[in-house]
Amino acid sequence: MNTVTLNGWAYLAQSSKRIACTLLVSDHDAVLNDQDGQEVLRLPRSNLRFETALGDAPRRATLPDGTLFETTDHTQIATLADANTGATLSTAEQFHPRLFLFVIAAIVGVFLVWRFALPALVWVAVALTPEPLRDAIDKGSLQAFDLAVAEPTTLSAEKQEEVRELFENLVAELPEKARNRDFNLEFRAIPGIGPNAAALPGGTVVITDALVKRFPNENIIASVLGHELGHVVEDHGLTQLYRSLGFFVLVTLIAGDTGPILEDILLEGGVIMSLSFSRDHERSADQFGLRLTEEAGYDPAGLIGFFEALPDSGNTDDGWFSTHPSSGSRIEAIEEFLGNR
Repeated sequence: MNTVTLNGWAYLAQSSKRIACTLLVSDHDAVLNDQDGQEVLRLPRSNLRFETALGDAPRRATLPDGTLFETTDHTQIATLADANTGATLSTAEQFHPRLFLFVIAAIVGVFLVWRFALPALVWVAVALTPEPLRDAIDKGSLQAFDLAVAEPTTLSAEKQEEVRELFENLVAELPEKARNRDFNLEFRAIPGIGPNAAALPGGTVVITDALVKRFPNENIIASVLGHELGHVVEDHGLTQLYRSLGFFVLVTLIAGDTGPILEDILLEGGVIMSLSFSRDHERSADQFGLRLTEEAGYDPAGLIGFFEALPDSGNTDDGWFSTHPSSGSRIEAIEEFLGNR
């Protein structure tokens, strides 16, 4: 090839002085000359190696004696055979229509991970979540709930004891594998929400004063509480939580480093209260609650009475319908389940 002239600067070996110079590169050797044209260093062409190109940054080559040469003659340096080692990276950094194909492939990859890998990761995360962490989530969520919307219960101590006894009867009939949790019933007055109940991952169930006052029938209260216990036992709350928080929390939970995101959840806790269960979760909790209610000695048809008493309308302030599917189809499903048991 013809001689390639590279204008640049050199830092001579064992010196921090920067001098203007020229590097003449031929087929066989490379000659470094100072600005006066005096030869400073000669080396075999094969010993000349430039660092990989990084955008428009100067290209550098460390010569055998320790001298550092740098140049911004990118056009000239691209003609050198050894510079081809960085040509691929430089080309990749430039815009190319194939970038669109890469973006599409990335989107498809993310979808496939979300569709197939995320459920598996959620299952693993739920299985590895220890009871103390579940309890901590319950505590943080309940504190956030109290700060945001809840008020102390106005139910009498006698009425609370009646409902608590009912709750304990249901807990006593839970599968043996679920009894290692610390199940707890909390009463709250929540203006504007109406008859409602909520289940937290660690075993805490919150029931509103409005539900107890509006439905004095123990079969109805038992069926609603049985439904919420179904969410706890089948880990619906944690499943929805992990799916909502995404990959970061899943990975850090499995690795054992909860990090600042989970710390915020434990301290501010409102995330779990804002989650809605899927239709599959609601259907599963219905069936679990019906079996549990019957095993505890109550009439599971009370759940039908509950749905029939509440207007299935979008403008109602009854809180159950803000987090649960409409009642019509669920009544049919409950009647079919009870008819087949």
